[in-house]
Amino acid sequence: MKKPADSTIINVCVIPSVEVGAECVGLSQALKATNPLFVLDGVNKFAHMTVFMARFADDKIPEVIQRVQAVIKEATPFECRHTGYFLTSGRYLEVSYRKSKYFMWLHESLISGLAPLRINPGNPYEEGYFTPYTFEQQQNAKETGYDLARGLYRPHITLTRWAEGKVPEIFPGFAPAKLSFQLSTVCVFKADNNGAVYEELARFSI
Repeated sequence: MKKPADSTIINVCVIPSVEVGAECVGLSQALKATNPLFVLDGVNKFAHMTVFMARFADDKIPEVIQRVQAVIKEATPFECRHTGYFLTSGRYLEVSYRKSKYFMWLHESLISGLAPLRINPGNPYEEGYFTPYTFEQQQNAKETGYDLARGLYRPHITLTRWAEGKVPEIFPGFAPAKLSFQLSTVCVFKADNNGAVYEELARFSI
């Protein structure tokens, strides 16, 4: 399928505290010697946690922002509790967070508000971040626009990714880090074909 014209991937994400964001940048920078595809720098590539992401027609973006704002008005602050690290099958290294009922409320509320607005509902364009694309991911993408929705959703902050066959066999040891934080900021960003954010459209406080 050809990529829909006049459309943009929108990433609604949690921004961690300044302290946790800096810790994540430091962890990512420590992986430079392993030759990853990217590292966080706190400026162009910064710590963030996707809550919902999908492609929308450009003329729907103002309504997307309004609906995110409506969800945030109903939200209350909660702890984002660090639970460890995870290397995905797609070669991403992530900081993992507990999948709490509060996180799932925010996730499901954004799906309910935004999924009806997405472009090509039921037949989404296969984004670069959909790969590898399992049957359950396909179903999620068709139903919500986001392949890692609902049962597959996992709160996380991506530190880096490696090319095929380049994942190191031994990782540098991470010093103990305090990566839990109180959720207080949700942003709406434009994202590229791999789901990486690049332009802030709106910022809301909880």
